[in-house]
Amino acid sequence: MRVAFLGNHTVGVRALQALNQNSEVVGVVAHPEDPEDGIRYDSVFAFAKERGWDVMRGKAKDAATNTFIEKAKPDLLWITDYRYLVPASVLSLSRLGAVNLHPSLLPKYRGRASINWALLQGETRLGLTAHFVDEGMDTGDIIEQTGFQVSDDWDVGDCLEVLYPLYADITRRVLGYFHSGRVPRRPQDHSQATEFPRRKPEDGRVDWRQSSRSIRNLIRAVAAPYPGAFTTCAGKNLTIWKALPSEAAVKGGVPGLVLDVESEGTTVQCGEGVLLLSRVEGTAVKPGSCLGT
Repeated sequence: MRVAFLGNHTVGVRALQALNQNSEVVGVVAHPEDPEDGIRYDSVFAFAKERGWDVMRGKAKDAATNTFIEKAKPDLLWITDYRYLVPASVLSLSRLGAVNLHPSLLPKYRGRASINWALLQGETRLGLTAHFVDEGMDTGDIIEQTGFQVSDDWDVGDCLEVLYPLYADITRRVLGYFHSGRVPRRPQDHSQATEFPRRKPEDGRVDWRQSSRSIRNLIRAVAAPYPGAFTTCAGKNLTIWKALPSEAAVKGGVPGLVLDVESEGTTVQCGEGVLLLSRVEGTAVKPGSCLGT
């Protein structure tokens, strides 16, 4: 089976490795130049180059992308962590259609940053969906899903460690369906769909007026390899990598108030409840100071 690939990131490389073992990769479209490509995550472009495959960088709507894929004559398009919607003109270039791997249990968490948003919402189960691609955003029929439970003390990095290997596993299973000529598909229940906006760096700022649970979920959701949650103290930055629930008594009723600083971490009052910041980076704080100032 001839497969053309569009994608990015470490997960794209994981999918490509499985595609290479179970099909003929006839072309790879990587993201346009990206400063984090090959630094914060594995590079699809470099991976394809090293293997001597035909590879280009481009957006799905570019005429050059259309020409590149048309020349490759794929039986199937495979999409993984490609941030651009693929137009009908490109989707029509493969006789078997296109498959996308989306890191949520669709129809929940369509769109960008689905893992981050799921942790922010306090979800206890995450997963990966292989689905056919139509002209909507993550709206096509589901082929296969796999999920896993999330412990309350996991952050996004822990979730990715579980999720990354699933990309290769689900790729092999779905390719097996295509090789057999019997590909399962079921429509999504669009009434159950959720969709959240793309996230910006400023979204990592802690609002101490929120509950301790909401703030902790933010810290979990943007931990490494993401930039981390952040706050300020007297105008200086503080990055928060990990926080734990605390039974400390609330004092004074001021969200962001530093209650105590000990070897275990910094205890901070929230709008509701208290958090122990167990791993922070940046300016030192003292009891009685106020975060977010």
